[in-house]
Amino acid sequence: MGATERDLVLAARSGDRNAFKALAEKYYPRLYRMLLTMTRDEETAMDLTQDTFVKALKSIEGFNMSSSFYTWLFRIGRNTALDRFRRVKTAGVQHEYDDGLANKGDATSGFSVSPNAPGDPMKQVASQETLDKVRAALDDLKTEHREIILLREVEELSYEEIAQVIGIKVGTVMSRLFAARKGLRAVLQRRYGIGV
Repeated sequence: MGATERDLVLAARSGDRNAFKALAEKYYPRLYRMLLTMTRDEETAMDLTQDTFVKALKSIEGFNMSSSFYTWLFRIGRNTALDRFRRVKTAGVQHEYDDGLANKGDATSGFSVSPNAPGDPMKQVASQETLDKVRAALDDLKTEHREIILLREVEELSYEEIAQVIGIKVGTVMSRLFAARKGLRAVLQRRYGIGV
């Protein structure tokens, strides 16, 4: 029987690099996907993901396990991205965080499709077309709305976990998610005539 996440975290807190490596391998794809959605730039997302794991490794001894490792890691990643955004903004440079810039990469490449009927190519194509429309519509949303939809709908975090990651109250998570969903519906309706 393999080690549980708790076992790995406890071992990593004690300095076991292999335990930390196992945690990093488990969460690298999910963290990268979140940061790619935030930055919309593959290279920047990769850099931020690596920076996040370096910061997590340096501070793992202080992780008190009051939240899940995953939630703690996502909070570090989000803060790392926001810190970089602030530095870029302070320098007065247009950057990949600017919502007005065109996509440099597929910001939602982590989204997956589970077609209703895997054997039916027409349904698979229809599902992919719908997903492509949702991806495009997400780009029209404010960064905070894209982020909260990603954390809830893609990463499937609870309201409490989202509150911990973003650093807001649960009630704010609920109202922000409501506004984000409403905004997404409006974009899909306006662009494609899709009612969600």
